[in-house]
Amino acid sequence: MNEVLLPYMQGFQSTGNLRSDIRWFFELNDDRETLDHTYKVAGVAQKVAERYEADPRKAVTAALLHDISNVIPVSKMMETADKLGIPILEEERKYDRIVHQKLSRAMAIELFLIEDEEILNAIECHTTLKANSTLLDKVLFISDKMAWELPGEHPYLQSIKDKVNNDQLIEGILVYLDHLWDNRANMKLVHPWLIAARDELSNDEFKGY
Repeated sequence: MNEVLLPYMQGFQSTGNLRSDIRWFFELNDDRETLDHTYKVAGVAQKVAERYEADPRKAVTAALLHDISNVIPVSKMMETADKLGIPILEEERKYDRIVHQKLSRAMAIELFLIEDEEILNAIECHTTLKANSTLLDKVLFISDKMAWELPGEHPYLQSIKDKVNNDQLIEGILVYLDHLWDNRANMKLVHPWLIAARDELSNDEFKGY
């Protein structure tokens, strides 16, 4: 294990049951909020995976691990990513929080010994998606958004759920990507992966998935 991650594993011992281990991990790091969100995403991801014939086991595994880097303070995320040797885009250096998806991938390997590239890749792009995304990438990405419980009115979130639950996965994803694009002037960063994913999925050949 890379020594930079040791502070986040103090007192942790794997039980071999990932769901239990994730609870232990977040509770040791005093992050109940992320734990609650993680379990919600896992529940949604299983249902979405089953609906679209993705692998439910892999979807749940990716969901349980997608935000494990949240235990690292945002102020230390970029530094930690650099120490772990994670490739960082110049655009990402404008907004430290965006590297949490790459950090979670690295931590899934280092701390939870995940080797499945399909699971790791889904974790790595769960915030932004990317071009040439797999079905598992898409399932985790949209499940993360469907599990949000934001204060106030957010019609786009209901639209996402309606489309995904009506066998329109790509259209549901585009609701979110278009929402971010339309509000890009107010965002700290519009990630290049997100732009590429939106451009690709906007093509008619991807509609009606």
